[in-house]
Amino acid sequence: MIRGIFITLFVFGTHIWVFCEIPPGYYDSASGLTGDALKTALNDIIDGHIEFSYDAAKEALKVTDEDTINSDNVICLYTGWSYAKTEFGNGSEQWNREHTWSKSHGDFGDLPPAGTDIHHLRPADASVNSAKNNRDFHTGTTQYIDGSGPTDCYMDTDIWEPRDAVKGDVARMIFYMATRYEGENGEVDLEIVDYVNTAPSYEAYYGKLTTLMQWHIDDPVDSWEISRNNIIYTSYQENRNPYIDHPEYVNLIWGTFYPEPSNHVLSFATSALSPTTITVTWNDNDGSNTADKFLIMINTTGSFTTPVDGIEQNDDIDYSDAIGQVNILHGVETYTFTGLTPSTTYYFEIYPYSNFGINTDYKTDSTIPSTSGLTNVSNIFLFISEVTHPADAALAKYIEIYNAGNSTIDFATEIWYISRQSNGGATWGDLLLTGSLAADDTYVISNNNDVFYSSYGFYADINSGVITGNGDDGYFLFSGGNHTTGALIDAFGVIDEDGTGQNWEYTDSKAVRKYNDTIPSQTWQSWQWIINSSANVEHMTPDWHRKTIIWSGAESATWENAGNWLDEGSTSSFVPDAGCKVIIPVTATSPEIASEVSCDQLELGTNVTLSITSGTLTIGH
Repeated sequence: MIRGIFITLFVFGTHIWVFCEIPPGYYDSASGLTGDALKTALNDIIDGHIEFSYDAAKEALKVTDEDTINSDNVICLYTGWSYAKTEFGNGSEQWNREHTWSKSHGDFGDLPPAGTDIHHLRPADASVNSAKNNRDFHTGTTQYIDGSGPTDCYMDTDIWEPRDAVKGDVARMIFYMATRYEGENGEVDLEIVDYVNTAPSYEAYYGKLTTLMQWHIDDPVDSWEISRNNIIYTSYQENRNPYIDHPEYVNLIWGTFYPEPSNHVLSFATSALSPTTITVTWNDNDGSNTADKFLIMINTTGSFTTPVDGIEQNDDIDYSDAIGQVNILHGVETYTFTGLTPSTTYYFEIYPYSNFGINTDYKTDSTIPSTSGLTNVSNIFLFISEVTHPADAALAKYIEIYNAGNSTIDFATEIWYISRQSNGGATWGDLLLTGSLAADDTYVISNNNDVFYSSYGFYADINSGVITGNGDDGYFLFSGGNHTTGALIDAFGVIDEDGTGQNWEYTDSKAVRKYNDTIPSQTWQSWQWIINSSANVEHMTPDWHRKTIIWSGAESATWENAGNWLDEGSTSSFVPDAGCKVIIPVTATSPEIASEVSCDQLELGTNVTLSITSGTLTIGH
């Protein structure tokens, strides 16, 4: 009787899947061991299992390899084909017992224990089994076409390559056999070698080691293997395949070893936090065994899965799913995570490791260095302030960005992009911003340098063909990356929407952000903007936003004359627009409006007269 094991039964149709935990203490004697010492310890744990006859093993396979969809069938190992349990034999579309470790590799025949060990006996299509014969496992060159149809197996003179879904299963069965059978008590001594054609004279070898190790990585343990391992343990042999329970044992025994790093890093901390970026820094803290690289994990939960020796972790730098990781070379001691979500706390762990691939050796003991940081959205004051498409000079178009914050933004240390989506379709243009933007200042991006200069008398901060919006193209401001990698901070228009006929269309005109609006928005908000029905170059206001403009009437009564306005005591460069607060005090000359004009706030002195003769005045609020 087996005691102390907790078993859960899941029934699909009439098939029973058995899941149980590894018995407590089952692998205690193997803890901390590597190489031959570990292999010997595992042998001591799993040898001496209950043995069965070859006929009894056949009956066992009807349970261990039962089709979960049709309980009257079994699944064939190499093809995945489902055959009736009753269709046992050597004929077409019949199954028989496949020795995954071919019995000629050691000449153990059909006798127990090796010849009837259920851990490596599997159902197989009879003719596929015959084609596999006693070939070693490696990468084949020719697809095997069986009489029952094509398979996903490949072969060569001395080589058999199973389908991808069971490559890891095959590898772990071979590793099991080489561990279970060590030549004790008259049993065969099986060993894995790194070549093919391993048993021309019944040698007790199987290959190819490096291929099997790679298959072990590429096709990790799945629920089928776990269930089969548990059934064999609980219902038949009372021993387990250690490499299903502990995949890391493969590398600990057959890998090439370089010492595990001696020390964890010191001073692991976050710094330079921005709305979408966090920088982590550390001290490598080298000991006698130096790390080759460091694995840094990131998520928003603070709960991490410890990396496993022998399984190198690939970079995952798309953090849109709030989880990822990156490998950093020894000696770098800093890394900046970009494209993060604003106002979110991120957690980090760092693991030093040596080697790579199947030889990767992580330092996972002692206290794992960890830290956290918050991406702060409260200090984002950068937004799009003007979008233009002049009716009389389309090449004079530009985009304006405004910094409503109280500190300079350095585009050399903060990553910002302005991106244009054409007609709401798949065509995007991304421009990385350079230079810097002072507080309460604007940053102008032109479409054509020469036309911009001839139209406005100065050069823009940057010139780019990205600024080709024709009135129906959206513009979007991203932090930490471009439109695919960054975080959306501010939007003019709607992503994936053609602006034609929408309330944000600006064809032959301009759109200006209202004076009162100083917070970016990730979604288009029409109330934040005033869009003229038509506007020429003379109506544009580049490098000029959030101004308080005072009427002077110094030259005439015409509102549309910039010479009649004061900007911080000097004659204004432009006529007021939606980005302005307008003050009209009592003066000798009151303003008259004869065209389409706008402002966001308007203050009139006592008894001031404002005349609108043939135009319109749009007041933002």
